[in-house]
Amino acid sequence: MGLLDKPIVFAQKKNAIRPVAPKPRPAVGLTRLHFCGETVPTEQGDVSTKLAFALAGSSGYSSHVNGLKARSAPYFAVIEPILSKHGVPNDFKYLPLIESAWQSNAVSSAGAVGYWQFMDDTAQDMGLSIAPGNDERTDLRKSTEAACKYLQFLYRKLGSWTLVAAAYNGGVGMVQRKITRVGHRDYYTMSMNAETGYYLYRILAMKELFTNPSYGMSTTMFIASGNAYERERAQARRMGWLQDEEPEPVGVPIESLPRPARAEAVVMDSVLNQLLKSKSVSAPVFLGDLSAKLIRAGKLKVGQSWTFSLTEDVQIGEDALKTGDALYAVVDEIDAQGNLFLRATKLISSETKSVIPLTLNAMNPATGFAGIPRPKIIKPGWVVQWKL
Repeated sequence: MGLLDKPIVFAQKKNAIRPVAPKPRPAVGLTRLHFCGETVPTEQGDVSTKLAFALAGSSGYSSHVNGLKARSAPYFAVIEPILSKHGVPNDFKYLPLIESAWQSNAVSSAGAVGYWQFMDDTAQDMGLSIAPGNDERTDLRKSTEAACKYLQFLYRKLGSWTLVAAAYNGGVGMVQRKITRVGHRDYYTMSMNAETGYYLYRILAMKELFTNPSYGMSTTMFIASGNAYERERAQARRMGWLQDEEPEPVGVPIESLPRPARAEAVVMDSVLNQLLKSKSVSAPVFLGDLSAKLIRAGKLKVGQSWTFSLTEDVQIGEDALKTGDALYAVVDEIDAQGNLFLRATKLISSETKSVIPLTLNAMNPATGFAGIPRPKIIKPGWVVQWKL
């Protein structure tokens, strides 16, 4: 059984068992998604909603998708053989697109530089020079070689390419701490900060735009033989990135897809409607597996204990949790924006006084991710949503 094949236990409210959503019917322009061979569980409501938001956020790209593909083609012609050589899945070619938009001199607010947005220490650890006038993070080939080494390093640590993508954004230490706390390696059910939580969905949205024929793909964008790929490599040679004497990379060809007759905007609407279903785009509300109100707040400091009380009866596995049961949580983190990361570690029954160990993360109902904006005044009665 693979990591993503393990059964997930969902909470059920008393007298109101949450129905299992039927598998959606195939929609025009929407097929089963994968990232690096790992299935994206779009049948889960939160996953499909977040993917829909990422696609909507990329809608500006969709109206110019053929131009974006043409601009990306020579970069992919350089990157894809290097990924293949290092055994890194081809889906990672979209990282520099969302990281730097193909700008070699891109600099983030945190100081990350270049196509792959390397921080100073990581760049040097991967063998890149960051000297003024010779910053190899701005060299497409050298920085891609370094990125492959780093991605393989992350994969050896985490064992999942999905988690590698998360760690590329949020750091391997953060992801490893999440794995330890929740006891599994499923990115899609982990509570992460909003940026890291949406990072993979941004990659998936870009992959969907580039590979789904509904968005006007008319030439292959993967390592392939044929005239289309030769044009990409010819353009890369004109830009000085490839040399004629370089050996032809070996890859898996993918068939060229015809341009659809349907208007692109109509297809985008079809995909979004299929993903969102009855969910509201303007005011999303992600309900957790249970809710609890604050009884006693600890200090706003990592490691401090807070006490909550359940506001509803909930069945989790074989444990019947009752309204009024005490939920104990600790502060995991307080980020620069003031978001509070709370993790529940145990529950004490108000009737039997028995202790039930469990792991829950407080979640922001506006985003579906961990990291809840703390109110200006924290006082008893503050209701928080929690997710397994």
